[in-house]
Amino acid sequence: MSVSITPVFGLKGTGRWDTDERPTNWRQTLLKRYPRGKLPITALMSKTGREQSSSAEFHWWEEDTAMMAGAVVDVDTDDSGTALAADNTAAGSILWLEVDGTVDEPLTNYVVPGSSLYLTMSSDYRCGVAAEVLAVHRNGANSLIKVKTRQTDNSISGASLADCNYALVMPTLFPEFGGVPEVITYKPGSFYNYTSIKKEALALSRSAMKEKGIRPNDDDAGYRAMKQTALYNLGIKMEYDLIYGTRYEETDSETNQIKRGSMGLREMIDTWGVTGARTSFRYDTNYSGESWANAGWDFLKQFFLSMQQYVDFETTWHVVGAGTLLGLTDLAENNRFVSITKQEEVEFGLRIRRLLTPFGDFPLIDHPLFNRDPSLQYAWAGIPAKGLKYMYMDDIVFLSDPNYMKGGLQHVDGRFDLWMVDNGYEYHDTKGFFWLNDCGRDNAV
Repeated sequence: MSVSITPVFGLKGTGRWDTDERPTNWRQTLLKRYPRGKLPITALMSKTGREQSSSAEFHWWEEDTAMMAGAVVDVDTDDSGTALAADNTAAGSILWLEVDGTVDEPLTNYVVPGSSLYLTMSSDYRCGVAAEVLAVHRNGANSLIKVKTRQTDNSISGASLADCNYALVMPTLFPEFGGVPEVITYKPGSFYNYTSIKKEALALSRSAMKEKGIRPNDDDAGYRAMKQTALYNLGIKMEYDLIYGTRYEETDSETNQIKRGSMGLREMIDTWGVTGARTSFRYDTNYSGESWANAGWDFLKQFFLSMQQYVDFETTWHVVGAGTLLGLTDLAENNRFVSITKQEEVEFGLRIRRLLTPFGDFPLIDHPLFNRDPSLQYAWAGIPAKGLKYMYMDDIVFLSDPNYMKGGLQHVDGRFDLWMVDNGYEYHDTKGFFWLNDCGRDNAV
């Protein structure tokens, strides 16, 4: 369920701020951290910000744009909820709008007495009546808005005021020498994540170094290669952690110290993203028994349409697997509205293709790890261009073994070196993220 804006009715003084309603810090520099062509999400974050956190738990706030519209359950002639409005309702009629105040961004968030509404249908433009709000009763799923119509209903069967299921909020209107409306402000959404400690070790026995002629310093090509391999392995694991990571904080049973995990993309979308932002063609019952070739484009069209109010598809990073690319190629071969360009090289050694659609030109980034992992070959991750921020307590650092060739009770006949990072991620424009699965596979339900 997505994080919705919360209305605050009336003056917002110091006593009406939420606890910690400010970020810990706002220092920001460019990320210059090991961009590599085979780790595209890490490479792309070099275009976004990074910030050193003073705490392993970091908070941030994000204010969404108020929709100024919402769903209507029913239109009644009284507040009992049993007398539905009839066709041909006259101007000046008093009606009651039933509203579910528990859904994301309900209509009751945006109206106060005196607000002007345009009552309509989400699927038929012919339904439309202007009305003035007289009273608002916020009562969860049973909320009511009392209105006075300003126009006579058009009485079109199936598209009259009785069929209204949506309302748009217009400015509050006042008479001459009128007062001021009730004030509505909106709280920003509160978000948090943890940094987590990640390590990648390389161990060499004294005998092995002697046999291979390895000297543990950066002048030795063999040792440098081992360090680079360990760093690359850590980078791959960090890329997977960015996708699959889970946010938690617990006391470790062995050390009795705090251990933390960081929230990854998929958990973030499930927690803060738009409902339906993570979905699959293969298990969508709306396309039961359909092949990708026949119904894949319709699936994508409906998804793009539902997400278009949140996503700028042309600037979003579209990270895909080879299976998704093949599936899109199949659609392009059979649909004149879809085409894919040949590869072009962009920054950091990345190569992209562009998917040309009526919704815009999407830059497709072929992810090598998606291709290697069978569960991700048909995946499509949508990441807003400025949606990720790299947060760290300590950025990647190499820690050499200070005890090598030193005696003592804890002597080890060899050395342990390691790479370490203590990092996590901030997610901005959370409703702009999405994750599609099984793009290119036939429906299985």
